[in-house]
Amino acid sequence: MASVPDDRPMSEGALPVVRVAGTVDAALAPEALATLRVEDLARFLSHRRWFAGKGRTVTSTAVRDVIPLAWASYRAAAARLEVELDDGSVAQYQLILAARAESDVPPSYAPIACVESDEGKGYLFGAIDDPQFRSLLGTTFAQGADFVTNHARWSVEPLAGQDAGVAPGDHTRVITGEQSNTSVVYDAHAILKLFRRLEPGEHPDVEIGRFLTTRTTFRGTPPLVAVVTFEWGGATSVAGMVQRFAPGAVDAWDHALSAARAYLRARSETPANPFVDDAGRLGRVTRALHEALASDRENTAFAPERATGDDLECWAAETREMMTRALELLASRVQANALDPRATAAARALLGRRAALDDRVSEMVSALGDDVGMRIRIHGDYHLGQVLRTPDGHFLIIDFEGEPSRPLTDRRAKRSPLRDVAGMLRSLAYAAAMSAREVAGQGVNPTVEIRSAHWERDARAAFLDGYLHAGKASPDGPALLPHTRDDTQALLALFETEKLFYELAYELNNRPEWVWVPLRGVAKLL
Repeated sequence: MASVPDDRPMSEGALPVVRVAGTVDAALAPEALATLRVEDLARFLSHRRWFAGKGRTVTSTAVRDVIPLAWASYRAAAARLEVELDDGSVAQYQLILAARAESDVPPSYAPIACVESDEGKGYLFGAIDDPQFRSLLGTTFAQGADFVTNHARWSVEPLAGQDAGVAPGDHTRVITGEQSNTSVVYDAHAILKLFRRLEPGEHPDVEIGRFLTTRTTFRGTPPLVAVVTFEWGGATSVAGMVQRFAPGAVDAWDHALSAARAYLRARSETPANPFVDDAGRLGRVTRALHEALASDRENTAFAPERATGDDLECWAAETREMMTRALELLASRVQANALDPRATAAARALLGRRAALDDRVSEMVSALGDDVGMRIRIHGDYHLGQVLRTPDGHFLIIDFEGEPSRPLTDRRAKRSPLRDVAGMLRSLAYAAAMSAREVAGQGVNPTVEIRSAHWERDARAAFLDGYLHAGKASPDGPALLPHTRDDTQALLALFETEKLFYELAYELNNRPEWVWVPLRGVAKLL
């Protein structure tokens, strides 16, 4: 059994050795890759941001379905890596591999193994590191490509009428910081997103992207232009997608932080908050997205469905379950003295009010009748980091894969559109809190605190106003939201509460130094 630590990158001395006859690229053959041991692959996976099993023990690995990706001047391979963890779960990952002589592998590449061949020493590495491979792959986006063995297929399928605009000489770059995938930008034309984990079935990012591109007039997301698939043993998994690139666009999270910092540092006693206009536009494009996702009543996967009292009971139960899980985790951290003193004081105060929290959820539910709107396909993981702001001030919504930790069936489920609204409101709260901490430091600055509260209040109001007033009349069916503003606010409060406790559990597990943000949000809730 091999443990999976998340420690420093592998040194050359720690690399396994693959010995092959002939040329270095013979290391791409299935029998050569099969010589990599469990501990070798576990060590490699531990340094990949996209590996979902960090902190667990890898009990077995198997390299399966090695598909040659061959051009006249280049050889690579797509392989399916089967990984079993100590809890018995088995996951499939795709590896895109290349092998080249030592002199052709720059230090920036991340090698998987050393290769000893008849022609000398080389390295086995991730082909995405290589600009030549990226360029060759880009040439398939327009005409498509099929790479086939007797048992598996790796293919690129262009969408009819869509052109990625990629040329052979385009500059390419890999986006750093990705979590569950690897993204490559082709000049200012297209962006390729490779999904590292292979899950058979429809992938929501591609499914929604294809629907919005081909079946609606919504233009608030980059068009989908090609899809990559990996087939094996009767199963088909989406392995990647290509979308148009938005030149000059910036992450809406970074834009919001910059705007909030400028507002907090303004010398005027009553500074203007220009982000209010942005928040209003973002609200309108969010509503337009939901209207588009609910626009095809003949498509089973997208047709809106009336939510019922049973759905409301389920939503309330999910909120209480998330609350219980987060509070139990919080109590364990307090008992272990694992939080800083200020967070500990806030946590103790919160833990003493569990009954009030449960009562608060009951109040939200009792305020609602049978009219709880519709269930539709939604974004599912909606926050400022999932939105781009273009140079002309428009917003583009991206990354429709949902929460990667959830199974595909959950991520494709129809839900209330107010879940997305709740996610964005919490993201605005994070932007206000983090910018205030950056401007004021660790101490308490009353002016900054008051301005931060005003920034969040105004951004929230503008976003909601844009969202609620941008809806279209629906003469042929029920409205997406509850008919009254009060019912909409009560249902939104329920989803915000669930999101708050999701954030609390997330920060406790991943970023305890940020736990004060959801703790502050829960205090406001009470």
